[in-house]
Amino acid sequence: MKLKGFIFSLFLLASVGVSGQSILLSFGENGINIPDTVTMGDTIWFSCWVVNTGNGVISDNVLIEAGRYNQTQGLTNVRAIGAQGPNVISPGDSLAFVPGFLYEVVTQQHYLIGDNIVVIWPKVSSPVTQTTQHIYHDLFVIGSLSSVDQEITNKLQFYPQPANSQITFESSKNIVQVQIFDLLGKELHTYLLDNNVLNTANIESGMYLINAQFEDGTLLQNKLQIQH
Repeated sequence: MKLKGFIFSLFLLASVGVSGQSILLSFGENGINIPDTVTMGDTIWFSCWVVNTGNGVISDNVLIEAGRYNQTQGLTNVRAIGAQGPNVISPGDSLAFVPGFLYEVVTQQHYLIGDNIVVIWPKVSSPVTQTTQHIYHDLFVIGSLSSVDQEITNKLQFYPQPANSQITFESSKNIVQVQIFDLLGKELHTYLLDNNVLNTANIESGMYLINAQFEDGTLLQNKLQIQH
């Protein structure tokens, strides 16, 4: 059975002292966005804020790292999923990893079919001991869909991708309404359609989720990348 509600934070005890200062990094109050269920081959898009909760200025690259927790082996498959820098972050200041910047493809190298406990944390790139907030999240991975036809049926189809000024939906049914969400699930725009074409010229570049309601009441969703 898939685990439920297993999200919490853990602070390591070790830190590095520099002239009475220490390196401490944590995520912002919303943590980091990650879905509950994905299919092998999907792309996971992350977004977060990293906060300098120590008393020293950080002048380094800031990485977001991930691993998989196993009760017998501990932390395995540790890798960086993205970085920014070099940055100068004063105590109390934060650094944004905006939607569309951090992503990782779900592969058998890093994930198992079934339940996964994914661990994600920020750190500076220098190989020093530091106090870092870890987020633990339950992720259920299902195998590849049995056929291309099934994948097309279950996802909203449109072109081009990435989009610039507009997208055209590939469907024999009319779409009556389209909703655009950020990767944290916040609704940003709602559009009424009458020709299965959506004008995206006024939507900022980035990665979004798009949800379409068809005239028969069907709802389909997919990721939408806009690049102006």
